[in-house]
Amino acid sequence: MQPFKIVTLFIIISCVVLHQTAVAQSSSDSIHSYWKASIDYLSNAVYNGRKDSAVLPYVTPGIGYYNKSGWYVSACAAYAAAVNANRIDYFSLDAGYNFSIQNFSGDVRANKTFYNTQSTVIKSDIKGGIGTDLSYDFNFLQAGVSADIIFDNKTDIAFNINITHAFSWGPANQQWSITPTLAANFSSLYFYEGYTNRRVGKAIKKINPNVVSVKAATIVPNPGITLLDYEASLPITYDAKKWGIAFTPTYAIPMNKIETTTTATFTLKNRSTHTTANNTTPASEKNLSNAFYAEFTIYFKF
Repeated sequence: MQPFKIVTLFIIISCVVLHQTAVAQSSSDSIHSYWKASIDYLSNAVYNGRKDSAVLPYVTPGIGYYNKSGWYVSACAAYAAAVNANRIDYFSLDAGYNFSIQNFSGDVRANKTFYNTQSTVIKSDIKGGIGTDLSYDFNFLQAGVSADIIFDNKTDIAFNINITHAFSWGPANQQWSITPTLAANFSSLYFYEGYTNRRVGKAIKKINPNVVSVKAATIVPNPGITLLDYEASLPITYDAKKWGIAFTPTYAIPMNKIETTTTATFTLKNRSTHTTANNTTPASEKNLSNAFYAEFTIYFKF
């Protein structure tokens, strides 16, 4: 069975589980609908163990509505806070449904993202996607798997598998938790073609100021689903009735170098055109290095 069909089937199965749990969740007296406003700081935009040559921190305010039945919608705007950036790097719209039944929990979700044309983040070619995740609680640990169809210049398929164990204490309306997590991320690699196209066009214009326009076509010779990184993280959260905080340090170990070849046609001011074909694998990809980054969030519920 093709990966696209597998992911689609996984999403359909989640939707069936969603339908079976909707009535039970909406009838729970302990769940209330609420709005949540948040502000998030991310120390570096790392995606599947990959990062741009320059550190790119984000400050991201967001707002969302969470219905007691499990449905939610949210929106955020990410501000690139690097010294040489200082711009809104992307807007994101999300909708989904969280569900749980006995030891199973998960969600089904959809996303639409609008990236700034100046963005240098690895996933800047991604336009949105649909996905789902499922988790099962074995009591001594929780095992999870997620699957996503990602829309960029071409369609990517992504998988994540993870194991976690949550340590929680305190009353329900003032609860602390620490959740050690180990994960592995797999994806097809078309998103890297779009990212490389952006880099090549900017590099040619920077090197030669006489360039008026650039058309680049990048190919990843082996774009199939690939293990991209292992991650170890330690989410720490405090959730009160009206507010909460979350801090998540993550250590990512990238795997399997992504090779790229780019054919670029550029036009000069004198209207002459030139075409080049080069191996455009970034130095950071040729020499993969582990990455440590952290995310801090504070939110208010009303």
